[in-house]
Amino acid sequence: MDRPSPSDRLAFKPAGVAIAVVAFLLTRGTVADLLVTDTALAMEMSAVFVLVVGFGVVLYGVNLAISARDRAYARSVLEWFVAGSAAVGLALGPLAMTSSPGDATAAAAAVGIVGGGAGLLVGIRGAEADRRQAVVDRQIEQARLLNRILRHEVRNSVTILQGHTDLLFEGQAGTAGRSKTAITDAIARIDRAVDETRFLTVGTVDGGSALGPVRIDEAIRRHAERTARVESAESPPSVTIRADRYFDRLLDELAALPDWADGGAGPLAVDVRDRLVELSVTAPGAWLSDREREVLVEGVPEQERNDVDYGVPVLRLLVARYGGEVVVDATDKETTVRVLLPRSSRNAASGDAPGLASGTLWRTLGIGLAAGVAMGAFFQATTGTLPVIGALYGASVSSVGWVAHLFHSAVFATVFTVARSEVPDDLLGDSVGATVAAGIAYGLFLWFVMAGVVMSLWLNAVGVATPLPNLNAASLVGHLLWGGLVGALSATLPSLPDRQAVRNRLSTAVGRKLP
Repeated sequence: MDRPSPSDRLAFKPAGVAIAVVAFLLTRGTVADLLVTDTALAMEMSAVFVLVVGFGVVLYGVNLAISARDRAYARSVLEWFVAGSAAVGLALGPLAMTSSPGDATAAAAAVGIVGGGAGLLVGIRGAEADRRQAVVDRQIEQARLLNRILRHEVRNSVTILQGHTDLLFEGQAGTAGRSKTAITDAIARIDRAVDETRFLTVGTVDGGSALGPVRIDEAIRRHAERTARVESAESPPSVTIRADRYFDRLLDELAALPDWADGGAGPLAVDVRDRLVELSVTAPGAWLSDREREVLVEGVPEQERNDVDYGVPVLRLLVARYGGEVVVDATDKETTVRVLLPRSSRNAASGDAPGLASGTLWRTLGIGLAAGVAMGAFFQATTGTLPVIGALYGASVSSVGWVAHLFHSAVFATVFTVARSEVPDDLLGDSVGATVAAGIAYGLFLWFVMAGVVMSLWLNAVGVATPLPNLNAASLVGHLLWGGLVGALSATLPSLPDRQAVRNRLSTAVGRKLP
């Protein structure tokens, strides 16, 4: 199965940025052409529709770049976005260019952004289907291993129990002690089999929602105590990964792999990278068989293989559960098995994934829109400057100004959420007052830098004479109001449940699993 590697699970997805940039370039300028050439209400509404679609795609790209989706998911959506934009542009672009009373290129770009939005929807559905299929594939691998353990360990133990129970009931002389020992051993084998399979029966349907931050140093110290491998506990790094209590089992199985090597195996090595943690074992010789290597790298095969120890597929499945990858480097002199696992953020909560959860992003969107409406209403009532915001996109129209203003508000609210998630709570605090203060400080920054400098440069670039810097009291009050609302709402509103959590709740309510 083609699973995304740890390098595909970075919190930042460039494909999302590509979607946002392309959508912004397609959107910019098309509205001005539509409004300048025809000021009728229908044309204004069509321009606003194109603007909403374009800005919506830009917002999705920004959120995708910082979301918990992996890079493979983001690349799939990007491909569909480009395909939809190109297909609709080629199909309807010539017609739009010939029928447009204004700039033909702008008309084609407007068609392209609408097509890109349609392709984006298809891409999201396709990427979601791929993600669900990945979970199903992992469940299939776990079921294969579970079936193997049950067939060999439990069934053989039951056969032993039946045979020696019959001997005890028959009362044959001299067999009682041997039968009791055999029965005790069989029961112990069943207990071990149950322990072996326990991790196979959890975390398969929830897609990993039970995972949380696990400290590498603590896990390695526990491993050293269990296995008496003291060398593995020397100065382990205090970094966290996204795992669960079965991570200890992963360490044990990884360290036990080279037990049959010709020479002594080296200690369990830990290498910390920017976004990854590498765990590795090395021993002299080619001690890993081809079949063991295939299971570690490719997955549990459909056909049963008795020459592969249980620990090999167990290690493979646990690494896959934690979103990692197994790499085998084998030469005639030595063999190294490396496990690459994504690091978790320093202040990650339980269930944390690389990036922001979808429920957090939806909440942030609502916060940005609510604060934007309050700020826009203040500007509309005091200065009437919203059409000037529309001038940034070539149209000094109130409707365009409102759409652009709300778009800016949603983007800057997302930036605030990202910044707060990356700053440790002990630095700024997580109280309501601290978050509101951070929001007000952020609003002050936006007033001085973005509104006072960047917006002034932008307006002058599009032909609207504006002083530099353009700082006034009304703008300051509006930005402080916006920042205070963003901070207050961020501190008081809970995160919305993600799509999988909603689906699980609905499945529980209706009594059956939803597709």
